[in-house]
Amino acid sequence: MPPEHRTAIELRRLVRDNEADAGVLDALRTEISAVDSRPGPLGPEAAAYLAVKLHAWYTAFESILERIARVVEGGLPGGPSYHQDLLRGMALPLAAVRPAVLDPARLADLSELLAFRHFFRHAYAVALDDAELRRHAGRLERTHPGVRGDLRGFEQVVLGWIQKLEDGARS
Repeated sequence: MPPEHRTAIELRRLVRDNEADAGVLDALRTEISAVDSRPGPLGPEAAAYLAVKLHAWYTAFESILERIARVVEGGLPGGPSYHQDLLRGMALPLAAVRPAVLDPARLADLSELLAFRHFFRHAYAVALDDAELRRHAGRLERTHPGVRGDLRGFEQVVLGWIQKLEDGARS
């Protein structure tokens, strides 16, 4: 099997797996919006549910970024600021490798969602604040459509690479 064919297969898997995770993002956004739109105080169960779903959304989103880094860039950033470095790096083009995956205008909201995920993972005995949870839900609601657009745009780039690889293998 020619190397171009193997590369095209790996890129097709990237597209397939990212599409699946993007569907998870959409479903989580729907669940988050449903809870956030409830009037009045959330109550402990709804607050916990919302926190779990916000955590899950960012985790699924980061899985997409990690997959792109592994397949396209050949690896992940390392070190203590790994999560922030991955996020910031995806908003920058990588010369001769890939265009920017994310619009840099989304970084502030995404960084706040990342910070919430970190807090939630390590907050073993902390009461969840309704107002703070609703702010994060608002960030997600504001950011989600743009993130999905960015991911669709990057998918089109990857599909273009696949086409070039397959065209080159035929000639």
